[in-house]
Amino acid sequence: MTGLPSMFGRAAARALLALCLALPAALLPAGAARAQSADPGPPWDTAESAHFRIHYRASQRPQAEAVVRAAERAWPRVTQALAWEPKSRIDIAVYSELDISNGFSTPLPFNLIGVFLTPPDEGQLLDNSAWLDLLLVHELTHAVHLDKRRGAPRVLQNIFGRIAWFVPNVFSPGWFLEGLAVWEESDRDQAGRGRGRLKGPTFEAWLRAERKRGFLKLAELNADGRALPLAKQYLYGAYFFEFIHRRYGPTKTQEMVEQHSGDIGFAPRLHSMPWGATGKMMDVLWDEFLADLNEQVAARAAPIERVPEATGRRWLGPIFEVPSLASLPDGAVLAVVDDGLGAPRIERLRRDGAGAGGIVRERVTTVLGGARLEAAADGSVLVMQPDLCRTRYLGYDVYRLQGSSLRQLTHCAHLRRAVQLGATLSSSGGVVATTRPTGELVAIQLDAGRTRLVRLNPDARSQPPAVLYAPPEGTDIIDIALAPDGRTLHAVTRREGDWQVIEFDTAAATPQPQPRLRLVHDAPIANLRHGPAGLEMVAVEGGVPNVWRLARNGAWQRLTHSHTAVVAQGGGAPDGSLAVVVIAAQGYELRFMETAPPLQERVAATRAASGAAAPGAAGGTGSAAGAVSAAGTTAAAADLGPARPYAAWRTMYPRSWFPAITSDRGLTAYGASTSGADAVGWHAYTATLQYETSQKEWLGGVEYVFRGHTGLALDRKLVARAWTGDSGDETTTQYDRELQAQWLSLFPVPGLNSLAHRVSLGIGAALDRIERVAVAGGTADRRQDERIAALVADYDSRGANWYSDGANRGLKLTLRGESYKPFEGRGNDTAPDYDGLVVRADARAYFGIGRGVLALRLTEARARQRTRPFQLGGATETGRAIGFALNNREIALRGYRGDEPELRGQQARLASVEWRMPLVDIDRHGMVPALGINRLAATVFYDIGAAWAAGRNNPDDYRRGVGLELRGEAKLLYALAIDLRLGVGHALDPIPGRGRTRGYLTVGQAF
Repeated sequence: MTGLPSMFGRAAARALLALCLALPAALLPAGAARAQSADPGPPWDTAESAHFRIHYRASQRPQAEAVVRAAERAWPRVTQALAWEPKSRIDIAVYSELDISNGFSTPLPFNLIGVFLTPPDEGQLLDNSAWLDLLLVHELTHAVHLDKRRGAPRVLQNIFGRIAWFVPNVFSPGWFLEGLAVWEESDRDQAGRGRGRLKGPTFEAWLRAERKRGFLKLAELNADGRALPLAKQYLYGAYFFEFIHRRYGPTKTQEMVEQHSGDIGFAPRLHSMPWGATGKMMDVLWDEFLADLNEQVAARAAPIERVPEATGRRWLGPIFEVPSLASLPDGAVLAVVDDGLGAPRIERLRRDGAGAGGIVRERVTTVLGGARLEAAADGSVLVMQPDLCRTRYLGYDVYRLQGSSLRQLTHCAHLRRAVQLGATLSSSGGVVATTRPTGELVAIQLDAGRTRLVRLNPDARSQPPAVLYAPPEGTDIIDIALAPDGRTLHAVTRREGDWQVIEFDTAAATPQPQPRLRLVHDAPIANLRHGPAGLEMVAVEGGVPNVWRLARNGAWQRLTHSHTAVVAQGGGAPDGSLAVVVIAAQGYELRFMETAPPLQERVAATRAASGAAAPGAAGGTGSAAGAVSAAGTTAAAADLGPARPYAAWRTMYPRSWFPAITSDRGLTAYGASTSGADAVGWHAYTATLQYETSQKEWLGGVEYVFRGHTGLALDRKLVARAWTGDSGDETTTQYDRELQAQWLSLFPVPGLNSLAHRVSLGIGAALDRIERVAVAGGTADRRQDERIAALVADYDSRGANWYSDGANRGLKLTLRGESYKPFEGRGNDTAPDYDGLVVRADARAYFGIGRGVLALRLTEARARQRTRPFQLGGATETGRAIGFALNNREIALRGYRGDEPELRGQQARLASVEWRMPLVDIDRHGMVPALGINRLAATVFYDIGAAWAAGRNNPDDYRRGVGLELRGEAKLLYALAIDLRLGVGHALDPIPGRGRTRGYLTVGQAF
């Protein structure tokens, strides 16, 4: 979702309690995850079919019926291929909150599939499949694959339930998981014919580029590092299974899955997995696969590469991504450029005029990931980009580029593409004349997976958009372009493999049920632009995406010949030049053609040989709803049973348990832990309950998150303080009974939240109580009894990108006040009775400099009256699932232990400077043992801080620490990523009797 060229990119982070096979989580725009929980405002329903339980908005019953039909069609195909059927229904949550094409599947805490209704309009997913069929086959393959188990995992799941360690296929490399799903989604009998990504135009183009660079070795693919393409796991995995099917037979894939389904999670046997099916270990088999892949790709590429490439000269690249282009009347090119380090930006590029082929690059403004450009005939520019809307939505809106800034024209309108009416361009005698647009827009609007053309005036916000064209169910509008006359609109529509270019007269009455048909095609068409000579587009012909022109005389002309694929084009400029973006090894290249004469020409087809339907005709299954699938069978809407109101408790009950045993010098507790969540993402919890046998006390903890904004935590434990006896046979004589509780709600401020910056206000409370218990006398003295109320304000504009080392730009500012006043103290001789106020401000700033990051931190804490003191020292601070730990008085100051009286006081100040620099992307993961490492980075830091008593503005002196940290992105068992931090801190102002240098090993960055 994280640039947004496509979905089904890199698998989402598979942490044990949040493991989720997302389609392209890594391709989502930065911050999109914040908008992924379902909107709780509208009523939600639940209904069941033979094999699925569907959760959907009550108003979207037709979409839910389309989803369940696609899922039930996929069921026999997937379950027969994997020789496995889950015992219970699979839950499916249907989302319309996101204007992106995506989905996910997770086996924890139960089998759950997430369906994002929005159909694709670009990239690898744009094929001849109905969107829901493609999506549901892919995600159902994940669900069934991850559910499958035999042998020890099956026995252990029967005892303990769905514990991650006993879900064997979770601990597979991403290429195995995603490759299997792509293999199942593709039409194996007609691979390359347009259904599924295997041998599709984008995957084939990537392979041709990869062959020139050299295919990835198995250890690098296992690590799933930062090498491009982003969808490498899907690409290599799909062709691996095609190789197994072709070379070793159609049953061998299932035999390999069967073998791996008997592995325990902490001992995955990938290396020996294929031995029973192929007689070879995985490393030997992979080398054989790559040799075969090289031969296969070379043979398929030969007829393409025999013809010299015609895509112009390279202006930029290889670069991470150039998702959109627009040609301007003066011959310049606007491009959305993403270098993988900083924020995506719009650049203006033009020839330098010296005749030496140089270019001039001008940075215009930053944009959000997924931004699209549209230039009118007069040179005015629209930008369509996705952003947060009403907190839980990620929707496209329209902006106008004005100089070096963007003016937002629409709000929460879900307009994925738009053009400006009225702008005209004419040429006579070499003189180009233009007129300005009227201000009205025509746009593609998304509505719960359905598309329609609307006409609107952004200046008249009280007037709703008028529907210009609403295609029949099952037909998706992909792209639009406005002719130089300012009124003729062209659109691309698709119904599975039936692609059409249709024409509207925007000056005519609306709506228009029967537009004029200009072109039919049997492969993807996208990226429409109007040039001086006609309508230009990126179309797939012969399996290769190139730029084609639909001329005014009805001729269809090919303008480029790419050896990989053209993925974007800016449209022909008045001077005849053309800018294109092509796939290249390690990214994309922006290329420029001085002229683009036709390389091939034929009469544009307006009637398909198979009898394509006329514009507006019904038939087929599209992205949102329909009756008949490419799979062939009709599924009645009655397959989805009666609806009942959604009830979270029906899915959030515990599905697993695991023993929890602790021992502390005579204190021994036995119990169990569990966790759970509901289907649509409003509730999540972990819980542990124990019984301590010697003191007969109940212990445990629970942490609960509600709708992503409220967290509750409760923890009760015993800590031995005195004991008798030898090691292993102690008898506790004195212990502390500790009780901690916290509530914190952080709510986004309406109107102040976007992907670029977030503003939140919060309220909370905390309890921290310690009782010292003497076992012999049975007495309990309360040593600590602190109860506080808190208010929080938070601003966050941090950003990161694919190659960056964590956050590399932006600010995070937090202000919190914690008061003991609202709660009456119960002080006694041993427990301080606090009644004061603490105000703490934290500021963090990040500046990307090349590949490195300069990170700054400043913390200031002030107190009035009696409050618990702060303690500086150590290398870590306590956190919580929501926000941070309230009533936490620990502040990290590296180089010091964290218990020095000289660093303790009611008020505190700390400043830190870090220089973070990636050293090397190792990107290797072994199989025996299953360990790996991706990036190795270094940090040099300088800390300075002090703590002092209340009533004074400044301390008497400061303590300083310097040091070095090495950070390694460790990979464990293919699925677990752990950011380890090994550091050495040196105290420049040592405290007498304490050491000067301290080492530490922890997880995550310091701040």
